[in-house]
Amino acid sequence: MGIKKILIVSLILVLILTTGLSCTSQQTTELANKTWLSPGKIQVSNVLPGKRIKQSITIHNGSEDTTSFLVYYRIPDYVEGNFVAAPANAQDWIEIEETSPVLAPRETKEIQVILNLPKNIQTPERWEFWIGVKEAQENMLTTELCSRWLITMGNN
Repeated sequence: MGIKKILIVSLILVLILTTGLSCTSQQTTELANKTWLSPGKIQVSNVLPGKRIKQSITIHNGSEDTTSFLVYYRIPDYVEGNFVAAPANAQDWIEIEETSPVLAPRETKEIQVILNLPKNIQTPERWEFWIGVKEAQENMLTTELCSRWLITMGNN
């Protein structure tokens, strides 16, 4: 399976997990036994230069082993609708509270992500970046999960 197919399958799983479906106990057990990231999509509107936006993402380790993860800024493979990829220097505006969390088996952890926009910046009206999460120990098949951040700038 190619890396793009793995990414697409991972994103579909994240979208399914974040749709707000009610869970039966069987579904809850299945979720406990899978590694997931939530939310899959974050929409931030009316953002102005100089503003600081905080948002948590949640990572769940569905493995039976303690697992080290990497949490990182990611350039999107594709963008939604009328959005464009984040400006080249956007990575400098992102702070990730913990970039190498270690989660015990079945542990769930919130990680704070902060978008800290400089005061004097020019950005597209609508832009997108991703926060990626994957196991630090890459295996033959490593799944990458991503949270899509859709940013809509406000008017001064």
